[in-house]
Amino acid sequence: MKKILVVVLAIGALFWAKKRFLDAPAAPVAPSKAEVTAEKIGAIAKVHIAGGKPATDERGLAAMIASLIHKEDSASPEAKAKKRMEAVMAAWKEGGTSLSDAAQAAACLWSRGVRFIPDKDEIQDAANGFDKWRRDKSLYTDVKSYAVGEVVSRDTNPGRGDYSVVEVMINGSVYRIGVPDRSNPLFWIQ
Repeated sequence: MKKILVVVLAIGALFWAKKRFLDAPAAPVAPSKAEVTAEKIGAIAKVHIAGGKPATDERGLAAMIASLIHKEDSASPEAKAKKRMEAVMAAWKEGGTSLSDAAQAAACLWSRGVRFIPDKDEIQDAANGFDKWRRDKSLYTDVKSYAVGEVVSRDTNPGRGDYSVVEVMINGSVYRIGVPDRSNPLFWIQ
């Protein structure tokens, strides 16, 4: 019985070693946004330039780097608007009116649709704009409850471009919020 167990374990170890070291590796997985740093992008660019190889794709090196950072999202503008609104509301609820990271993320999401803006002046502008936006509807307060509804319409504005109108319930009151397709601040629909 011991010999059979030893043989089974040995065969299992051989299969594991073959799979681990000899079989072809799986297709590479694109790095997450957290794994992509300026140093890694710089290293990629240096290797590309040092190799003197022309870009295989007509979009070039800039597009390669952009695709590493921002995976192309084929979602509809309505789905993107709802996702952005949900992210804003979640960060707002977590951060409230404090100076926490969540409050900063809410301001950045409100202003540009991203969780972090690298420029301190732009972050300050985003925070001031977010505070003013909330005060416009007497909502400079902690969010006790919220519910992001569906996109109720699509529209365009010469200054803001195309946008989706999303209904959101905040602390029991329903509001209509314009969510631009571009990286522009959210706005109230009167």
